[in-house]
Amino acid sequence: MNKMDPYSTYVILNEEFSQSLGHSWKHEIPDGFVLKIAEFIDAHPTDMMTAYYAKSLLAKFFRKRTKKRSENLFNSLNSYLINKSFLVKIFLEYRRDEQNPFYAENHDIAAIWVAIHDLDGYDKANYIGKFSHLFTDEMARLSYQSILEMPDIYKTRALGGIYPRMDKLHKAEIFSYICQQFLSGLPEAAYQLKRMFPHLDKESRTEVISLHLDMPDLPEEFIAYLVIRNAQYLQPADADRMAARVRMLFSGYFRNRCLLKLAAYLRDGEVEALFERFMVDFNMFEPDADLIHNLYHFGAVLKTLEKSDVVSMALEKIACLDDSESELYDQQKYKEMMFITPLLTEANKARAMGIAETVKGRYKRNLIARLQAHFSHSKGFCGFRGALICY
Repeated sequence: MNKMDPYSTYVILNEEFSQSLGHSWKHEIPDGFVLKIAEFIDAHPTDMMTAYYAKSLLAKFFRKRTKKRSENLFNSLNSYLINKSFLVKIFLEYRRDEQNPFYAENHDIAAIWVAIHDLDGYDKANYIGKFSHLFTDEMARLSYQSILEMPDIYKTRALGGIYPRMDKLHKAEIFSYICQQFLSGLPEAAYQLKRMFPHLDKESRTEVISLHLDMPDLPEEFIAYLVIRNAQYLQPADADRMAARVRMLFSGYFRNRCLLKLAAYLRDGEVEALFERFMVDFNMFEPDADLIHNLYHFGAVLKTLEKSDVVSMALEKIACLDDSESELYDQQKYKEMMFITPLLTEANKARAMGIAETVKGRYKRNLIARLQAHFSHSKGFCGFRGALICY
């Protein structure tokens, strides 16, 4: 293998594979070719494009995957690779819309565990959290020991990920450590406490609430997202304390969203009064994404607010969004229309198409195509899940 130029090596492999396998290979890749991919990877382990080139070869010459073929390919590559971390980069980093996603549950978790622990930094921390539910007790224990040797900036994230797999004693150690990191002002600790919250016992949940309420100058988004993600796990007393705090949030978006999450604990008529104040702002201020999405939040909670009315009001605001100074890739109208498209009915078709015509560049063509597919009831026309009126 040419150790100086991974791209040239990739081109050579691509041509060799094309001549031997063709471009519509529907069977397993011969072991000889898997070995060449492994040798290519091990020859260029530090090049940032190596995993991309390897995935490109596999995507081109291994299109018709079955569970068995995928398992065989994984095991074969694992047997040849020296740098095991590339198993993660090649098999586990698929986008949600890719045609042949890899399901770790179907494969050798021991090999995946070794590959994860061959990583470092945030990659290692992220994948420990993502796949810890598949680890055996021994793997979880060894992961915990490995995490303790990581720098604090990565350790906090990794400990939050492994927390659900630990016994009571180690959970207490992890919780204490992350609380200390939170008190020291580490944003990552706030994120991990929010993530761990469903797995905490009642006393620890109350402690997390107190930490957030007692911390001076805490960014209000930390409080907001703790409520948004975990309102269903709050005890009534804790919910009342959080409601009192979020009523004072400066951001109207966070204030509305949090109070709606806590609607079951609010005073009678408070949600209705909140909606009246919101509609004053909705009609008074220039349109933006926060106002539009707050409207969706109210539509989820208020039984008197019809879905069709929510969609119609949202479309009117989207039509008024100003993209005159927006970059093509950052057009507000495009993003908001992509979000609301799954909610549209035939009654909204003319308005939606009119808005799409005002989108700039190739994004207009893309949006119109998605709208046409939506209104023609085409199945599987887009790779994203339709948003609910409430989220």
